[in-house]
Amino acid sequence: MEPKTILKTLKEASPFDLFLVSFLLLPFVADSWLGVINKLNLDQLARYCGLGIVVVAYIIGIILMLQGSSRARRREIAKDLIIQYLTSKNFEMMSFDRVRKNINKSYTNEFLESLIEHFPKELRTARLKGSKSGIARIIESDEDEEA
Repeated sequence: MEPKTILKTLKEASPFDLFLVSFLLLPFVADSWLGVINKLNLDQLARYCGLGIVVVAYIIGIILMLQGSSRARRREIAKDLIIQYLTSKNFEMMSFDRVRKNINKSYTNEFLESLIEHFPKELRTARLKGSKSGIARIIESDEDEEA
């Protein structure tokens, strides 16, 4: 399997899937780390400290993975809500203020700009009347649909 395929699979997996796989692999990984620590010929206390560092790093990794997955899911939901709203109203764009008024009051300008960065094929920046910042959906032309 190519590394790109593995990374894509990991990105698309749910947090539960990742936790389950890592939990099932934990005994094998722990055994490997114990083997590495034992080969260093350290005293008992140093071995436990080394194993403790590995466990703490594992826990921190899982926490960071869950936070990253949560942020990605929040962005995906926001993108879908914005595109759905624009499509239902037959709009191409709307201001950040209108997004907050009609979709979610908690969306900051920074968050909305991050949506554009993460979904460049579906969303773009927009400049509305009065130099208001906004967001626009990318509409495929009829020629693109025929191709």
